[in-house]
Amino acid sequence: MCEISSSICSSPIGRLTISYCPNGLHGVSQVSNINDKSFKPDEKFIFVYFLFLNKNFFLFSQSIKIQSSTGLDPMPESCLNWLETYFHSPDELSRTPELCPEVVSKYKSFQENVWHKLLKNVPFGHTITYRQLAELAGNKNASRGVGSAMRRNPFQLIVPCHRVIRSNGVTGNYGGGERNNVKIWLLKHEHN
Repeated sequence: MCEISSSICSSPIGRLTISYCPNGLHGVSQVSNINDKSFKPDEKFIFVYFLFLNKNFFLFSQSIKIQSSTGLDPMPESCLNWLETYFHSPDELSRTPELCPEVVSKYKSFQENVWHKLLKNVPFGHTITYRQLAELAGNKNASRGVGSAMRRNPFQLIVPCHRVIRSNGVTGNYGGGERNNVKIWLLKHEHN
């Protein structure tokens, strides 16, 4: 059994709660009071873009910061670095932080298989439909099952459920339909 620690971090999409143990992450999610009515991207994180001698330069006024922590273990540096890279220099995204095997038990269930397929096959800036992801996970008729797996995803951003859209191109729900504006923001962030 894992002894779980947690941290709250600042981010462009509001505060994030990160839970973890020495074996890896247990969850990454926005704090519970963020919804479509309250969501306002943090203006301190908006970057300034310069074109200088045909090279792109981005200046950021703030980075990801740990605001509070509880438990025995410090937040994994790999998670903090990944979040910083995701929001500020996504072209440099590489290795995903470790996910605790107690949470993701070797992808034996359909839900865990869906998370694994999404994580490994849909990179930054790309999207996939619920049906395509169901096919990738081995059951082309399980689009609703994919939707359920997305609702239960404990690793917001890391396992990128925001990249799963409807076949007609509509973004679909995010955060149980309570954070659709966050999904739109994330998709725009990834396509800039």
